[in-house]
Amino acid sequence: MTFQRKFLILTVLIGFLLNYISSKSYTQVLASTPTENYYNKVILIDPGHGGFDGGAVSKKGTLEKDINLNISIKLRDLLQEYGYIVIMSRDKDRGLYSNEKASIFQRKYEDLNNRCILKRDSNCHIFISIHQNFFPESKYYGAQVWYSNCEKSELLAKLIQKNLRLDLDKDNKRQCKRAVKDYKILRCHPEIPSVIVECGFLSNPEEEKKLKDEGYQQKIAESIAKSVNEYFELEI
Repeated sequence: MTFQRKFLILTVLIGFLLNYISSKSYTQVLASTPTENYYNKVILIDPGHGGFDGGAVSKKGTLEKDINLNISIKLRDLLQEYGYIVIMSRDKDRGLYSNEKASIFQRKYEDLNNRCILKRDSNCHIFISIHQNFFPESKYYGAQVWYSNCEKSELLAKLIQKNLRLDLDKDNKRQCKRAVKDYKILRCHPEIPSVIVECGFLSNPEEEKKLKDEGYQQKIAESIAKSVNEYFELEI
């Protein structure tokens, strides 16, 4: 076989290989591209507590505020990958208050009020607040979702509750509930689809261990993100 013929065959093979790789890469990009329904949708994620306010504290000293933030950051990253615009009320260990020397009551009041203001001014399509539960008894377990007095909030809450049960614990019999007198963050601006996701119980030693695990936190975030996608597919 002449050199020219070998060179021609090699050139054709290289061209075929490059074309194959290019087409596969393009297919993978298309497969991971979010649906147009998700673009320009603003999601406000609210990691509960922060700063001096640790939230619930387990017997082993696990702080709710830290788990809330970890799950929220993972959720933010997933939603951004889908093409959503994501706003966070906090992305580090801090509260939404201005005066560190103010009384605990004043700081908590300002913090909650500022979260409500952010909810109003962010023009968000969905508000998701991440929390952990705590009861005096250690036997209780399972994620539970609370929602504002709004049909769209109820739809979102039911989707999240369903997916958390399917993805994390099929034995979880808890149902999502509407906030009537509790949870000011849900009652303020109730026209905005809003939920609080209580991801589990820090008062339950087994569930506390799971909630501290980054892999489990990722599963929670994935379940919520999937629910958000399903919500917009139904809502649009």
